[in-house]
Amino acid sequence: MVSLLYQEVRCAVANSSIKYYPVRNGDTGLITLLDGTTFIIDCNICESSKGTSDPTMFDVKADLVKSLKKDGKILFTDIFILTHGDEDHCLGFENNFYLGDPKNYGDTDARNEKIRVDVLWFSPLALEKGTNDDAKAFRREAKRRIKLHNDNHPDKDIAGNRIVIIGDNGSEELSTLNTVRYVPGQVITRFNNKTRTDFSIFIHSPYKKQLMQNDAEKNHCSIVFQARFIHPLDRSKFTCLAMFGGDADHYAFKNILEQTKKHGNDAKEQALSWDLFLSPHHCSWTFFNDTPQGENPKPVASSISILSYARTGARVIASSKTIKNNDDNPPHYQAKQQYVNKVGEANFLNTEVYDVKGKTPQPIIFEVSNQGPMKPKVAEGSNRNAGMAGTSVINSVSSYGSKVI
Repeated sequence: MVSLLYQEVRCAVANSSIKYYPVRNGDTGLITLLDGTTFIIDCNICESSKGTSDPTMFDVKADLVKSLKKDGKILFTDIFILTHGDEDHCLGFENNFYLGDPKNYGDTDARNEKIRVDVLWFSPLALEKGTNDDAKAFRREAKRRIKLHNDNHPDKDIAGNRIVIIGDNGSEELSTLNTVRYVPGQVITRFNNKTRTDFSIFIHSPYKKQLMQNDAEKNHCSIVFQARFIHPLDRSKFTCLAMFGGDADHYAFKNILEQTKKHGNDAKEQALSWDLFLSPHHCSWTFFNDTPQGENPKPVASSISILSYARTGARVIASSKTIKNNDDNPPHYQAKQQYVNKVGEANFLNTEVYDVKGKTPQPIIFEVSNQGPMKPKVAEGSNRNAGMAGTSVINSVSSYGSKVI
């Protein structure tokens, strides 16, 4: 039986955290709040990485199993956000997440450690685009939940059936849907039926005009949002601002910049400010200009402006394979150089080579204290596929401009 009280039974953690997994050219992120509430942003779970002894691969699934909470026997995440349906953002969704009526979650699902998604977040484009098997599986699950809401089924709001739609494409299927929808410019403070004062999300994209284009393209229409950790003593201040943008390109970010400034949200909401910036499309040149880069060598002004909103001690994270000085795109060497120009070499972090030291790449984990995001140091002698990094702190950076050692 599905518990109605599980949300209140959580294990508190010392600090909220953001974790960026090493999945080569792909994205898997995990936000964990103080009470154990979790958000998974995209997934790239390769079957060959599960239980592997290959020192070049990190076992993402094993770490998620250790990091997520359980409702009785059921492993779950509060929120799963699919930024868009490319395979490197939803790989492993069908094999590792529970799909179907949550009341039917059984012993086999528990043994296979299937993850129940209490609330599924997606844009309307996820129902139209994506031809890989996992994107199709995601679409089937989204449509299953949509039907429950359209039918006003009594189970539509139980954990495992909930949905949140980001953006509006004028779809008839979604126009009368009795569920939650958010559009750019909105601040979200309620997650999985719980209103929060310690965390919020500012929605940046996709805009309706992007979604309604006849040739609407997945990358261009990626969900872009700012995760906002709120200072417990002063709700006008943020201890950490983290930008996530899937594979959004420079056209999408130009629109974000223009609309955010037009509505004054760059000032009154600090909606463009950032401490952590996940480089779009795995450090691709497409954030800075069109490709090939050789024909478009100058970054567009709007992308440089987005980077100018970095706060003191800000860091850029490239979720990509090792970045080399070659013609690859993504990741792209000249794109990396643009980020380094802004934050410095030490504050540009690449998931594939983070704290490897001859061993398996480890997740990049930032704990969020009242003084800002802290970069944990991987414990010495860390074993292959050891999961959570150690907690000793090097470089605690205040969100308000001063460095703390």
